[in-house]
Amino acid sequence: MATIKCPNCGVYNTNRDYCEECKTVLSYKIRRELAFKKQEEERLKQAKSIEKEPSFFEKYVNHRYFLVRISAKIIRSIWLVFMAIGMFIAWLISAIVA
Repeated sequence: MATIKCPNCGVYNTNRDYCEECKTVLSYKIRRELAFKKQEEERLKQAKSIEKEPSFFEKYVNHRYFLVRISAKIIRSIWLVFMAIGMFIAWLISAIVA
């Protein structure tokens, strides 16, 4: 027989998962499961909030002002050209080495 003192109200309970008086969880197994579920829900909530944030280009490519849309497209084009040149240089170096 396991006698557990309730951390909330101080009543001693015998062979119970919940307190007779205040219905507080007494079982360590149930406490761990509830804590794990709570952590999992928080992790999922954080993952969803990260996914909802649009990138710089997603925000400004469809902006209501024409000048902002054009500026975002120009910056994106410059970035793509820069990346293409970088990839070509990396390919060229790997081709020369091999």
